[in-house]
Amino acid sequence: MLRAASYGRYSRRVSTPVLRVLDRHAADDELAAAGRILREGGIVAFPTETVYGLAASAEHPEAVKRLYKLKGRSHEQAMTVMVSDLDAVRSRVASIPPRAADLMQRFWPGPLTLVLDADADTADTPQSVAGTIGFRLPSHPLARGLVQAAGVPLLVPSANRAGEPPATSAEEVLRIFKGELDLVIDGGPSKGGVASTVVRVQGDDVTVLREGAIPEWRIERPGDAHIVFVCTGNTDRSPLAVAILKRRLAERLGIAESDLAEAGFVIESAGLAAEPDRRASRHAREVARQLFHPPLDLEAHRSRKLDTPMVKAATRIICMERDHRDQILAFFPHRERDVLLLDPEGQDVADPVGRSLATYERLARRLDAAASLIVGGLVGRR
Repeated sequence: MLRAASYGRYSRRVSTPVLRVLDRHAADDELAAAGRILREGGIVAFPTETVYGLAASAEHPEAVKRLYKLKGRSHEQAMTVMVSDLDAVRSRVASIPPRAADLMQRFWPGPLTLVLDADADTADTPQSVAGTIGFRLPSHPLARGLVQAAGVPLLVPSANRAGEPPATSAEEVLRIFKGELDLVIDGGPSKGGVASTVVRVQGDDVTVLREGAIPEWRIERPGDAHIVFVCTGNTDRSPLAVAILKRRLAERLGIAESDLAEAGFVIESAGLAAEPDRRASRHAREVARQLFHPPLDLEAHRSRKLDTPMVKAATRIICMERDHRDQILAFFPHRERDVLLLDPEGQDVADPVGRSLATYERLARRLDAAASLIVGGLVGRR
């Protein structure tokens, strides 16, 4: 619902209306109102999967001037155009280079801004600076819904004054832009807390202009893979999954398991509730020795708890249970595309702790079947 005083002309305001939309999948009416404000020249603050942003219609000259003034930014400095689909990009650029299409496939929707050459019709509009446009397709449902509701291209910088940290909550936005905005959409805190990564693509050249939520190495080394298997205690399912995947991947590539890292593959495991430095369970070690030839070695494994550096480094996080995935995404919502379930049909891989050796044997066979699918995806990308 809408809170605070009603508003008249957008350029003069005593207080800022706040739209609280905590149910992000039931916001159509509210977003329609926000879209109308944008089409009429208003400025709206809203949450994304990283930080809060400001939005103004790129087709409304006065709104664009006001947005630059609020930010304290020169008109020679580009602002991102937020889109809800690829058609909005295709209609504004001369072409989409293959390298850009690959980045879109890997990271959109998500915290990646792609800077591309504008077409002749768009190059002289407020959407373009120096003949280029920065595009962002967010994964946050409110952000995408806002673009769709507006029905016009939106210029979207982060919600902050130039040189200051971006806001990560509606309260911060209201404090920074007291009485200067036409609407603030409060979708709760933006948990990413890091701005999008900005990448310039021109032909075959890819340049990271600003490292953000996506590490620079993931942009520059698309063939590399850093996989983290996640379970609860990191003594059964995830260490066994690591050992099996390393074996199958090395066999497929025709290299030794010890050479996988040099080939661009890092495979490790962690637990959400792991006690540090525990060995793999007796049954897990026994199954690794008995079912595989040559035997898999889990003797050196020591458990560890999943932490932020591991999540940031991973290109793919593979969870044994839905609850594991939900817990990770609660803190890292911008990684939704990268946090997956091991079972392709979405079924949990149950914790075998306390069960029979036969249960562990069935687990190992299931993990082996999943490893074959993962290997196909990894090797097929190269």
